[in-house]
Amino acid sequence: MSWPILTVILCVPLAGALLVCAVPAGQQRAMRLVVIATTAATLGLTCVLLVAFLATPPASVSRLSGTANGSSLSQVHAPISFQFQEQVGWLRTSSSLSKTHAALNEGNNDVNQAGPPPINFSYHLGVDGLSVWLIALAALLFFLAAITLSRRKAGLRGFAALMLLSEVGVVGVLSSLDLILFYFFWEAALIPLYFLLIGWGDENRGRAALKFIIYTVAGSLFMLLAIIGVYFITGAQTGVYTFDVPTLMSAEAVVNSTRGSVLTLFGHGFAFLNPQDWMFLAFTLAFAIKLPLVPFHSWLPDAYSSGDTSFLVFFAGIVSKLGAFGFIRYDLTLFPQASHSFQPLLLGLAVVSILYGALSALAQRDIKRIVAYASLSELGFIVLGIFSLNVDGLNGAIIQMVNHGIIIAALFICVGVYESRFATRDLRALGGLAKPMPVMAGVFLVVALAGLGMPLLNSFVGAFLTLLGAFQVSPAWAVVASLGMVLACWYFLRLYQGVTQGRLRLPGGQTEAESVRMVARLGHLDAGVVELVVLAPLMALIVLIGVYPAPVIRYTRYSADQYVSAVDRPPPTAAASASARLAVIPGVGR
Repeated sequence: MSWPILTVILCVPLAGALLVCAVPAGQQRAMRLVVIATTAATLGLTCVLLVAFLATPPASVSRLSGTANGSSLSQVHAPISFQFQEQVGWLRTSSSLSKTHAALNEGNNDVNQAGPPPINFSYHLGVDGLSVWLIALAALLFFLAAITLSRRKAGLRGFAALMLLSEVGVVGVLSSLDLILFYFFWEAALIPLYFLLIGWGDENRGRAALKFIIYTVAGSLFMLLAIIGVYFITGAQTGVYTFDVPTLMSAEAVVNSTRGSVLTLFGHGFAFLNPQDWMFLAFTLAFAIKLPLVPFHSWLPDAYSSGDTSFLVFFAGIVSKLGAFGFIRYDLTLFPQASHSFQPLLLGLAVVSILYGALSALAQRDIKRIVAYASLSELGFIVLGIFSLNVDGLNGAIIQMVNHGIIIAALFICVGVYESRFATRDLRALGGLAKPMPVMAGVFLVVALAGLGMPLLNSFVGAFLTLLGAFQVSPAWAVVASLGMVLACWYFLRLYQGVTQGRLRLPGGQTEAESVRMVARLGHLDAGVVELVVLAPLMALIVLIGVYPAPVIRYTRYSADQYVSAVDRPPPTAAASASARLAVIPGVGR
């Protein structure tokens, strides 16, 4: 494919946001049509990308274009095969400034003594077997969210424009192959999400939006420092100063990060953490907040319970997956040694998140908060699979990222239907709705069964592979984590039975007879055409992936194998690392 399809996918929702702003005030129908057309076009392009990706034989290596520090990168081989790459120089400087500005050489570290390093980052996009599926999921969820928008929605113009800008940020994060570009999209996506939450949430939206932005920005700042650290440390040891992700992945073959910090206590020195460990922890903090993991999770139930249904379709469905994506794309490839060193910690946090989320879901009465904590528990399974650091676990995590996005979006649509009909989210105020709303009861049952991991539905495949990978690392972790699936049966069936079974119970109806009369006055309560149109593709994917998962597993397994190979690269020996540094750093060893 010779045309820049990734750039086009980024530009379509951006153009749509500008077009929405240009629609005359009062033309809500036109605004809605623009949003639906824009997201439909993006989804169509994404389908073309996915089909072309699956039809293209994966290359064994990635050959890059461009230069770094004046040297060609055409022979640099990355451990991950990226396709449909687009690379244009963005900002480049040389280190020749030090010849005319001697003050720039002042400093007390090796990098400063050698003069200012060049700045080299580019507009570099590409996809692999991880990101292409998530981009397809994002395009689908944004399209479905656009369909759910009502012409009578307050502030439709602002919501639509911010939603489309969010899509630009999400796709940019998933397709960036330059650390600075990735960070730009990572931060840019926060702005519209913050305003969507604070502008169209419930009465608690201010607190929820503030917690979300403070948590996320704090983690992002640590990640920015780590990005700068990666740039300097890799450049100092290889002579190539770059933010290019495939190049940095390749550089890990020669970068030696064995020199740790020393903690002095009572006159004794203790080896603490090496530079790679610190950078790994900084990246991990940002991703653990975005996902989130316990104990960085407290923003999630507030945001999910306060958010608008259209917002939650893509916010819960894809935005939380950006943290899991970051774990795989950056932690495993840029910090392979640290990934192994901190594997027990991340596995422990994953299991804690699984159990804490499940137990918290059981304690809730607000149906949105039940779904929020259920999501937290399921995200813990994804992290468990990632840091199993084997092909089965990682393959399960990638599949489960897609499955979770489908299920959580469907859950929030179902919850939104009940909330819109009865103006309550209190589980104690609802009951017996299977009779007046049989179609919704059937849909809700399938989605709930998928959420708890029922065989022949999509979540079972990912959960099975995840536990299979965890068992290879530690049977104890796998057994404890499996308790989360038992608890999932409890809270999902409790939610389904509480809403749909038993005697008819509505807010304001003191007796069943009063509730029956209220239903008669309200008229048609079951799912409408728009709601069925939105739920239909999600239901189809839930069943299709569950019944016939082989095509998805086959394509994700290749990508999982590449990432496991990247994280399992043996650390360089001291002699090999020294030799590599002497060979590439100008002026050394002469």
